Amino acid sequence: MVKGQRDTYTMKGDVLTCYRATGNKLFITRPYELHTTGKIAQNRCEFFAVQLNLTAHDNFLGLNQQYSNALCRSLLSMDKHLYHMGDSQISMLRTAFNLISYGREADSLTGVQYLTCVLAGLPYLSPVPEHTNERVNTTIGLALKYIEQHIEHPITLQELANETNYSLSRFKSKFKEELGITPAEYITLQKMDRAQMLLKTTNSSITDIAYQLGFSSSNYFCSVFKKTLSYSPAAYRKNFTQS
Repeated sequence: MVKGQRDTYTMKGDVLTCYRATGNKLFITRPYELHTTGKIAQNRCEFFAVQLNLTAHDNFLGLNQQYSNALCRSLLSMDKHLYHMGDSQISMLRTAFNLISYGREADSLTGVQYLTCVLAGLPYLSPVPEHTNERVNTTIGLALKYIEQHIEHPITLQELANETNYSLSRFKSKFKEELGITPAEYITLQKMDRAQMLLKTTNSSITDIAYQLGFSSSNYFCSVFKKTLSYSPAAYRKNFTQS
């Protein structure tokens, strides 16, 4: 965020946590994480937005394998959402955007180098404390609670609709209106969140984790995990297991 103010909410269970980015602040969300700017129009502001695809771990931003893997691990290990940025980093980011937008190959190459420098410095930033919490619609909250309690079992949309006393079609419509994604997408994200915890804190095999979370096969689990988090479960466990 360069100028102004922008509120962004992330959701865990039925709790929305608000992060307020003002000048020289950085807001980060992860591949699997629900986030929204809410239903209220935002004030005018100036900000840079970057979406990083970290699937090319061995050649991220043209780096060699060693430095590419190191940078990807470093970025994915950032566990806070809001950070303080310095004027020099904002200036470098602006330069990167300007150079890349010119469209000429030499300018784009230089812009990528500026962007790489900015990204490499992000893990050294100081985090900003969280802001206020809100809860989603009470009725939909019942479905979220049910998902949380049964995340290690197959969950049908009809079960969730029954929890809310909505018809199936009304439930799906209300859920999407409230959260911005479908119930099925939300369930997948929650299963991936639980999978990360199990990979980091247990010695359970990937196959056991897949079946524990209600997947029909370990291959399907691995496919969904990699699509959501860029890493395969095995690579995630190797790179992010805390000693």
